[in-house]
Amino acid sequence: MLALAIEAAFQTRFEKIVTLKRLRIKNGVLQNLIRTENELKIIDDKTYERISGQIVEISKQTNSWLSSLTSKEP
Repeated sequence: MLALAIEAAFQTRFEKIVTLKRLRIKNGVLQNLIRTENELKIIDDKTYERISGQIVEISKQTNSWLSSLTSKEP
């Protein structure tokens, strides 16, 4: 996911939109994997809450970045 964020930083506006959409998908997949790990007791609740909070923050930042790109006129 970090690689996609760095990649997007150096791309044109149109390319950033595509890359950020891919980043959102990967973030959603990661969120579901972490939730499943917690439900299966692979990770404890404290670890789940910490990681989940970080994933939510990444999601917020990605959505804000994508929103700023799609709301501006070219």
